Amino acid sequence: MRPLLRTFGHLTVPKLVALVTLGVFVFIGLQPSGARQPGRSALGPRALASPTATSTPTPLSTSTTTSTVATTTSSTSAPAPAPSTTTPTTVVASVPTKPVTTPTPVAPVAAVPQSAARIVASGNAQLDALLVSLPAVLFEAGATVHYGFNPIDCCHAGGYNPGPNEVWVSQRAFTSVARLTYVTVHELSHSVHLKTARGAALTAAVAGAPSVRSGPWDVSEKVADCVAWALYPSATAGSGITYWNCPDPWRSQVHAALA
Repeated sequence: MRPLLRTFGHLTVPKLVALVTLGVFVFIGLQPSGARQPGRSALGPRALASPTATSTPTPLSTSTTTSTVATTTSSTSAPAPAPSTTTPTTVVASVPTKPVTTPTPVAPVAAVPQSAARIVASGNAQLDALLVSLPAVLFEAGATVHYGFNPIDCCHAGGYNPGPNEVWVSQRAFTSVARLTYVTVHELSHSVHLKTARGAALTAAVAGAPSVRSGPWDVSEKVADCVAWALYPSATAGSGITYWNCPDPWRSQVHAALA
């Protein structure tokens, strides 16, 4: 207190009161201005935040819609016109032209029985090639041709089974082309004689000829040999295993029955 009294001891009471009053006013004037500042800064961001939030979504929604419209249009126009319209027009024009041409030559060719014979005799290429070259009349009965020995009557060069209508040509017929031709034609001729409408005419064609084999097969053996002589005389003569030579008039009569 003594230093303070030394400093303000010369002042009178009115001067001290005025000095204290001035100090109070200075203190009160500084305090309110510091309390208002936080209130303004708190409102400021709220006022600034609302325009920012309003302006932000507008450009985003616009760019999304534009890009979506542009994408849909480009993907739709690309695939639609070009491939679909051009391709079917060309195909439809060519398809009806080919089938109309194809069946015409196939129908008149009497290759159905011959191709069937080739399929069942596919075990031997040489026999297959011969069957394709034979005349269609030999396949009129639809006989099935097999390569190998006849399982019912084994070990001959050839054989014919009328029940299943099967022809068998074994390896013994392959000693020469002539023998293979004769054996195949002879066995197929049995099927023509016994399984087609030509049977009666062929039987009449060999009437009066001498017997060539005892038993029920005599007439059919004469017919089969005469067919081979009429169609392939050179190969039949070269085979060396015929039943007879089927001279005229029987050979000519059998040939006429095949026409």
